[in-house]
Amino acid sequence: MINKKISKLLGPVLGIMGFMLTMGALEMPALADDNVQAISSYTSSTTSAAATYKDYSVDINKSVTQNGLKVTLEKATVTKHKLNAVIKVESTQPFDKTKNDNSIIQLLYGETQRGSESMSTDFIDDQTLLITIDQDTHDEEFPKSGNIRLDVVFPNYKVNIGMDANVDFSGSFNNIIEKDLSTKISGSDGTLNKLESDVLGTTVTYSEPQKDHDDRYMDSSMILKVGDKMYKLRSSGSSSEDKVIKGRYESKTATYDILKDQKDISLIPLTCNITWDEFRKTHENVNKKEDTNKETTNNVTYSKSFDFSDGSKGEIYNIERNDNTVKVYCKGSSEKASLLMASSMSMYYNFTEGQVYYSNYDSDKHMSFYKDPNVALGYIVEFNDVEKDKSLDIISRDNIEQIDRYNLGSEIQISKKTIDCIFL
Repeated sequence: MINKKISKLLGPVLGIMGFMLTMGALEMPALADDNVQAISSYTSSTTSAAATYKDYSVDINKSVTQNGLKVTLEKATVTKHKLNAVIKVESTQPFDKTKNDNSIIQLLYGETQRGSESMSTDFIDDQTLLITIDQDTHDEEFPKSGNIRLDVVFPNYKVNIGMDANVDFSGSFNNIIEKDLSTKISGSDGTLNKLESDVLGTTVTYSEPQKDHDDRYMDSSMILKVGDKMYKLRSSGSSSEDKVIKGRYESKTATYDILKDQKDISLIPLTCNITWDEFRKTHENVNKKEDTNKETTNNVTYSKSFDFSDGSKGEIYNIERNDNTVKVYCKGSSEKASLLMASSMSMYYNFTEGQVYYSNYDSDKHMSFYKDPNVALGYIVEFNDVEKDKSLDIISRDNIEQIDRYNLGSEIQISKKTIDCIFL
């Protein structure tokens, strides 16, 4: 089994939410010795043909050791509405996978109401576990500075610890772009409300009339064009109030530093009218046939051709792999087909038989795409920050084969004058 767990908690939760791998009672954690003043903020850059990514993390590095487990709150990044923190757990002995039940990880910062939280865990090796926590506030704001607290409970290891640090996130708070939209989404009954871009990514909020869950549409997205590059904004949760659904499209890749100097910025709605009820019924008791169309080039495995429901075909016509970048060249028989293929593509490190620990690749954070200037209807999908020696799998969402259920909406321009006015 792949050793990666992702937990998504949606809905309004006051700032006391923790992650429970299995629900259980949280005892009062033992407090770490002394608070630590985390003052060394650092910025590192990664530059490629697709993106410039800067790390605005505040270096915390506060550790507590108990019963052979060392837990370190390594670093955190906070903006007005988002938080990202990295925690390392090191063991003196190899982890016993049977002893992870009932583990609790709780991160507290500020007293704002949480909109959503997620946690991912990756085993770096048999004695090292990395935990990444993401939180969103949506309507309220995180404080620029204050106390951050981490509580960790591993009952089967008899570990119950807590630690505090005073942090200042002023550097990341000041780098933000905000733009009110109030624009109808073509092909749907929704309205785009606001675009917000910070150092952790870009969010576009929308609203639409409330529907029963089974009747709601799935797989709609936004394509954000920044200059000649494009980024997929995926649906990332919603809530309902007064018969109105408020939702979000988000991209981790399209950060403030990518948008800040660009004047040519626009949004392209890519709406889908497949309902959740249809999706569930289609996938119930369906055994997916093995794909015999797969090829491997430069240690990248992919399906060379793709069949759409209207009888047309798409194809991957080239794979390039250089240093830490993989470029996938694809095209369909129409602009919509080509964009569907490019925007729905994801990449994973190949999980081989007998492998015990799995290192995850975050496509959402490292993927962009753009037109191939040499091929009509061709697109180049670029994945960055790829480990050189890893074998890779390229996949596309099965849903896009129903091309007639997708609508490519009119491009929404965000003017140069507007962008000039929204930097803080």
